[in-house]
Amino acid sequence: MNNTFLKVLGVLSLVLAGCSSSQELNTGKVSPVAGGAPDGHGLYYHLPRTVIEVELVAEQRVEKAGPFYRYAQRFLNISEVITGDQEEWVLTGATVHTRGEADPARLFRVSTTGAPALAALNLAPDGVLMGLQLPEPRQPRSRFGDRKVPTAPFLGELNFNEAPLNEEQLIKSSTTAMAEEVAREIYRLRDLRKEIVAGEAEVAAPEVVLAELDKLEAAYLALFVGKCEIRTVRRSFSFLPEGDKSLSSVLVRFSAQKGFVAAMDVSGTPVYLEVEVHEDPSQNFVAAEDEDGENRRGLVYSNPARAQVRVVDRTVELYSGEHKLGQYGQVLRLPADLFDQPGVGVELDPATGALRRVFFK
Repeated sequence: MNNTFLKVLGVLSLVLAGCSSSQELNTGKVSPVAGGAPDGHGLYYHLPRTVIEVELVAEQRVEKAGPFYRYAQRFLNISEVITGDQEEWVLTGATVHTRGEADPARLFRVSTTGAPALAALNLAPDGVLMGLQLPEPRQPRSRFGDRKVPTAPFLGELNFNEAPLNEEQLIKSSTTAMAEEVAREIYRLRDLRKEIVAGEAEVAAPEVVLAELDKLEAAYLALFVGKCEIRTVRRSFSFLPEGDKSLSSVLVRFSAQKGFVAAMDVSGTPVYLEVEVHEDPSQNFVAAEDEDGENRRGLVYSNPARAQVRVVDRTVELYSGEHKLGQYGQVLRLPADLFDQPGVGVELDPATGALRRVFFK
């Protein structure tokens, strides 16, 4: 039993000690609903089941040969050039977090009479219980606008349009003659740069001129050496653990040539998500209760199970960490007379259904 849970129990004991002599205000009950659908009047809530969200990070490297790569050694004495178009992908990492969604198998009905505190349910849009008598959340204003995520480059998108070829260069009768003329332009730009740096050529705003010369030379040089662009690409996947304590599933397949491909595409190698639940199979103490028992007034919540989550690219571990899963945990109740004193609130974890805190308003 972890320290957080012990602290919560300590708060509960203080609350109960303070309200043992108070007038009972809540005479309702919280009952499980068979079939996962509302069956009459009352307030309904779901406990969550925990979904694992995985974000895979890959590096995409795209290379495109320049139209004059064959003449780089001949006219510019450059041997390190890109000689063919290609695309390479490498998986570089993974991150994992969890979120909750309504568990259709864990639906509960709250029926109350008198002046019930249990009527003050706080629910997520999908009906998951977030707590009771929670304060209204503040809506923070974002200082940033929408971020546009750059799309992955393709070989067809890389081009050499930045090189401002003039009429004299374009009218050459052969590729060799055109490459030679562009090489001469590169040498002219270099000579002009030397003159400006040495102070032999007087120009206004020399820093601006030198920056423009660098830009022009790079554009012309790319016609010989080619272009290489590297981008980070992120893909997100959702996985709902169900059934056995030990699970292994293929999230996606990954190809060194194509990047992310479908899970059934054998041109890529599998990327696995492995889940190992530490605790025994879930125990539903609420289901074993006496139908007319006094404690059926208590709020039902979840004590989630701990699980080790790993993301593996063939034999390379990209991620390993411990997370809590609501669907494998215990289904418990808060003490029946906890809400007999007004002003008591409860906050639950929307991802796991776990008890976060008990507080006085």
